[in-house]
Amino acid sequence: MKKMTRREFITDGAIIAGGALGGLTLGRDFFSLPKALGAAISFPESSCRADKPPRKKILVAYASFCGSTGGVAEAIGRDLCRQGAQIDIRLVKNVQDISGYDGVVLGSSVRQGSWLSEAKTFAQKNQQRLSEIPVAYFLTCLTLYRDTEENRRIVKGYLDPVLESAPLIHPVDLGLFAGALDYSKLPIVVRMVMKSKMKKLEIPEGDFRNWEAIQAWARGLGSPLLGNKGEKS
Repeated sequence: MKKMTRREFITDGAIIAGGALGGLTLGRDFFSLPKALGAAISFPESSCRADKPPRKKILVAYASFCGSTGGVAEAIGRDLCRQGAQIDIRLVKNVQDISGYDGVVLGSSVRQGSWLSEAKTFAQKNQQRLSEIPVAYFLTCLTLYRDTEENRRIVKGYLDPVLESAPLIHPVDLGLFAGALDYSKLPIVVRMVMKSKMKKLEIPEGDFRNWEAIQAWARGLGSPLLGNKGEKS
């Protein structure tokens, strides 16, 4: 991964400082997330009941900053539902009890090389129960805009702190997916910094989620999560 130079650090710091100064000038409403965004953000939550009696009840829980990880969670949940599971797709902050689930898929977008804190806290808080049932982790990250072996190695390392902070959990699989970049959904200050960084990394704005890869990974969870024969790819 490209390291930030001293000049780049100073430049990005100046952008943040300038945005913060502008916020002080405009007032505290500038820092209110809904008012600072140029576009509405949707965080999908839904449930799916298979036509035939479900064999397993699975929770697909996720944390997301701008909503694109929710789309990944939905795709995973739909595929598991097609495989015969009963599915609940929820934001991690809205999950109060996991005792009734037979398996969990837990995912998050990545910011600054890390899962969002609420996803990591969810794993820590529930690790005893999660150690007793099959669990899979996934993440979305713009580093995988270029899906190279080296970038996948780097991105996989972003899960190391999660694994270390909840050592009782042994995921049956790890899903690593590219995310989406939509500047209109970012707070103004974050937008300025991201535009600067993405320009240096030559990552354009766009949706880079590979739906075929996401669905293939979900199909592969049929064996470890649901006990389906021949599903694990």
